[in-house]
Amino acid sequence: MTSSGLIPSSFLPPLPRSQYTLSPLHPADILARISILKELYLPPIHGGFTSTDVFEDEEPEEKVVRSQKRERRFSAGLVETMESIGLGLDVPMESAGNGLEVLEEEITSEEEGMNGEEQGNVDSQEHLDPFEREWAEKWLGGVVRRSQGWSEENEGGQIEEVKEVEMILRDATAVLAMMAGTSAAGSLTRHLVFPLHPSLAPALSSLHSRTTPNPNLSPETNMFLSSLSTSPTSPKNLFHRITSITTQSTSSMRKGKKRHANLPILLHDAPMSDHLSVGVQTWGSAILLGRKLALNPAEYGLFLPPSEENKGIRVLELGAGTGLLSILCRKLLDLQSLQAGSSRGLVVATDFLDTVLDNLKICVDLNFPPEIKQIPGSPDVNLQTTTDVGVDEGIHIAKLDWTTFPTFMENGDLQEEKEGQEEMSRFITKGVQGREGFDLVLASDCVYDETHAKLLRLVAGWTLKLPDENGENGGTFHILSPLRPTFAPELASIDTHFPPLSTYSPLLQRQQAAAVADDHSQIDIELRGEGLGLKRGLKLGVRGEGKKGVKGRKGEGRVDEEGGYWWWEVGWG
Repeated sequence: MTSSGLIPSSFLPPLPRSQYTLSPLHPADILARISILKELYLPPIHGGFTSTDVFEDEEPEEKVVRSQKRERRFSAGLVETMESIGLGLDVPMESAGNGLEVLEEEITSEEEGMNGEEQGNVDSQEHLDPFEREWAEKWLGGVVRRSQGWSEENEGGQIEEVKEVEMILRDATAVLAMMAGTSAAGSLTRHLVFPLHPSLAPALSSLHSRTTPNPNLSPETNMFLSSLSTSPTSPKNLFHRITSITTQSTSSMRKGKKRHANLPILLHDAPMSDHLSVGVQTWGSAILLGRKLALNPAEYGLFLPPSEENKGIRVLELGAGTGLLSILCRKLLDLQSLQAGSSRGLVVATDFLDTVLDNLKICVDLNFPPEIKQIPGSPDVNLQTTTDVGVDEGIHIAKLDWTTFPTFMENGDLQEEKEGQEEMSRFITKGVQGREGFDLVLASDCVYDETHAKLLRLVAGWTLKLPDENGENGGTFHILSPLRPTFAPELASIDTHFPPLSTYSPLLQRQQAAAVADDHSQIDIELRGEGLGLKRGLKLGVRGEGKKGVKGRKGEGRVDEEGGYWWWEVGWG
């Protein structure tokens, strides 16, 4: 049974009465249970995956809903009461809202028909109960106090024993801080896995067979990566997750089914210094969109059909933050290249704030470590990047200012090199007519001000690939934004600036107006194209009937994101 099915009141052992010892508990056993708590209460991401998800060899059957909740009782073996073992922390867990009713009308059949794997995760959320969360916090508090008490009483003790207690104190304190929020916990590294389309499994297996430990990564991270390539056994091998029959739900009774291949992603979340630096942490929209891309890369525009003109896909992420989507796309394209011998393609991750860009670089390096090369005749070494070796392939990081880039493109100053200004220009070096835009543009949770949607459209207009003369092979722009009740005007602004293509004047009329115009900027606004499509009368709009509503998994994500997400698929027309 994985950690997602455990509850603290059932697997955390009683603590000794004395505040100056952890005996008879074994240090390795304490550390293993702290590690399980870290997995359970790692600040969640809506629709995300943790390291334990990959070890599910079987998919759960539909759970039989209990008619009565299990009564919360104190364990008969506990020496202390809840009140006496805690730190006095009062970290209430906000109740989950029902979301906006309008979303329920927009949910697609695909999202309603969750597969067995997802349903099993929905049903394994008992550890999020406020009672269980408080139990975990107070148990950790008791461990911290006893570790501190032991250290005070045993100064100058045996080195090995001192190290063990210091490790327990460090880990328990870190998980307590993490449960209080990522800002309190400082930075953390997330271990995520994404289920892959079956066609990519052989390439992933081949890649994993060559995986070697990276000395620049933590032992836990290396263990996570190696476990994906060698064995379905949990890396938490110090603790055999045995729970009593009374705490196991019927969802734990499983039938053996073939599991998806899983692609690992490492992300570094840094503490937010202010309200503008939200990009240093991972948010739910990227996880949800990333999962769709990993399971169906061709359907969502990542894998192009083979053709003589296909020289490799170009992917752009706007407001990349920790770069999850860019990193995932890069790994998926590498797998496709390894398996089919196709071009590796180009991925560009963009953001604006220097703090976010610095953290984005850390995330990219975690997943694509630089090569360490010894300088001949010197004790020094050089770090050689493995990601941005060429302007037409790899994964690149670029600063992008939405307020200046559209004007820069409109003026056509693409050949003018200005240090530190418009870094995106190196990916558009042949002029608007000579360089196509990006085949796939991604923006997840990027609109948190009413002015952002307009800027987003202007940037997309100068970066999204135009369709050919037959209206085919145009780029796709995916926008995903959470339904936060306090951000209703921001959501409305996306609808305003990205209406359905069907609401525009007929394309033929716009094309005729563009064909006879000497100055395209003077064409009536209803008939005028925009951005790269200005001279062809093309506009950006939402395909189909408009945006759609999607939901992630129950119990995950921020409280204000549990209403779900709106998804806009934008193209030229």
